[in-house]
Amino acid sequence: MKQWGWILILFSLLILPGSSPAIDCRLGEKYYHQAKSETDPKRRIEWLRRSLEVCPNFNAWYMLGLYYKQQGSMDKAIDAFIHAGDKAGPPRAEALALARKGELLAQTGKLPQALRALELARRFHPEPAPQWLEKSLKDTRIQSYRTIMSAGDIASYLESETQISNNGRFAIRPALNLPVQFDFDRADLNGKGMRQIAELGEALTRPKMTQWRFLLVGHTDKRGSVAYNQILSEKRANTVKIELKGRFPSLIGKLETEGRGEFELLYDGDSEVDHMLNRRVKVTLIH
Repeated sequence: MKQWGWILILFSLLILPGSSPAIDCRLGEKYYHQAKSETDPKRRIEWLRRSLEVCPNFNAWYMLGLYYKQQGSMDKAIDAFIHAGDKAGPPRAEALALARKGELLAQTGKLPQALRALELARRFHPEPAPQWLEKSLKDTRIQSYRTIMSAGDIASYLESETQISNNGRFAIRPALNLPVQFDFDRADLNGKGMRQIAELGEALTRPKMTQWRFLLVGHTDKRGSVAYNQILSEKRANTVKIELKGRFPSLIGKLETEGRGEFELLYDGDSEVDHMLNRRVKVTLIH
C-alpha cells in the first residue's frame, strides 16, 4: 500500500504543475474569439498574442497577419503568415497563408519570392481559388513580365527545395515561368529577350547548378492554329537553347527542349495581357 501511495504522489506531481494541451487550446480559442470581438486594433493584437502564447494555432497567426497588414507592418505580417502556414492543417489553409505571404512580398518589391509563394498557393488550394489570390498572382506575373529577372533571382528560385505540403499530398519541384520575349509571331529573340537569356545563362552556370540539367519548355498564346502554335513553341524553346549554348559553352549537353504550344495556357482570356502572360519559356530542373 505504501508503494502505491508513493506512485500516486509522484503521478500527481507530474500532472499538477501544468495544464493539459487541450485545456491550453480551449483557453487559446477563448482569447482568439475575444480578439475577434475587439474594435481597438491594439487590443485585438494583444488578445491574439495571448492566444498564441498558450496554444500556437493557424487561426490566430493568420488573423494576426491580417491585422499587421492593415497597420502597414509588412515584416511582422509576413512572419505571422509564415507561422500560420507551419500550423496549417488542410491544404486550403496552407495555401491561404502562402498566398497572403506572397501578396505582401509582391507589395514590398520582392517579385521572385512573391511569385514562388503565390504559384505554390495556387497549386495547393482546391478549386475554386479565391479571387484575391487569382488577382494577386496575375498582378505579380504582370510586374515580373515588365522587368528583367536577375541571375541571382533566377538562381534563388530554381535552387529552392521541392515544396511538400504539410499533409504530404503535394510535392512541387522548382520551375520558373520566364517571360522571354520574342518578335511578334516569330522565334527570334528581341532585345529584351536577349538580355533575359543572358541573365538566365548566368544563373544556370552558377556552381550550385553544375550537377543539374535543365528542361526548356516553350509556350504560345492561343491565337493561330494548334499545329502552328506547337511548331512555334518548339522553335522558341530551341532558340533559347541555341543562344544559351553560344554564350555559355558549359551548358552544352545540359539543355533539353520541348514545345507545348497553346496546351498549357496560364489564362484563357482574350486580352493582350492574357496573351502576353501565356507566351513564355518554362525552366525546370532535371536531376
